[in-house]
Amino acid sequence: MTVTYIFHSCYLLEFDGFSIVFDFYKDEKRDDGRFWISDYLLEKPEDLYVFCTHSHPDHFNPEILKWGLNKTNLKYIFSKEVMDSREILVYQNIVFLDKLEEYEDNRIKVKAFGSTDTGGSFVVNVSGKRFFHAGDLNNWHWNEEVPLLESTGYENSYLCQLELLAENVDQLYLAMFPVDPRLGRDYMRGAEQLVNRISTDYFLPMHFGENYEKVNAFSRYARLQNCTYLNVYKKGQSFEL
Repeated sequence: MTVTYIFHSCYLLEFDGFSIVFDFYKDEKRDDGRFWISDYLLEKPEDLYVFCTHSHPDHFNPEILKWGLNKTNLKYIFSKEVMDSREILVYQNIVFLDKLEEYEDNRIKVKAFGSTDTGGSFVVNVSGKRFFHAGDLNNWHWNEEVPLLESTGYENSYLCQLELLAENVDQLYLAMFPVDPRLGRDYMRGAEQLVNRISTDYFLPMHFGENYEKVNAFSRYARLQNCTYLNVYKKGQSFEL
């Protein structure tokens, strides 16, 4: 399979016969000058699953709702929070999942988990391999900006969500997870806690802007946990797994 970093928290996963796109925000150009989503993905004849973890504008672009007007073999899978927060007029192809709710068809099995912000996160099982998209689930400790008690509360909230995930999932094939340098010197803390708690084969970062060097520094810690960190250097970069 092929996984492509589009931008911010948007990843495209391509399998034999179908594709999955998470948290589309902005389209990006391919090396051939075409756009990854509008010119490439939406023109593919294969089935498409469109996931959205929550309604923040950097994770939910209303443009995605138009995709299903021309592509009939498309399934939307959204966090229930998106239904609560957005006026969505087209419901027939949308599955809304609350925390611990599931969706399954002949290709994928999905289970929704929590977040430390808005909405949720998703574990998608494809042929026995689990792909985790965290949305905005992270240890948003802000320990350089808020009092210790407040920071500790943020961390405890994350650890509770992480423990719930670990109780249900003992192995991840690929984790797509925020590594946000805005958090300060401990910006990798949430990612470290994830790969330390749950065995993870591959890790890809999200929510890092243009700070490629900083997020790629996580590779050293990941290696210690027998996790392969995939270094990201540009938008539209693809990896064969």
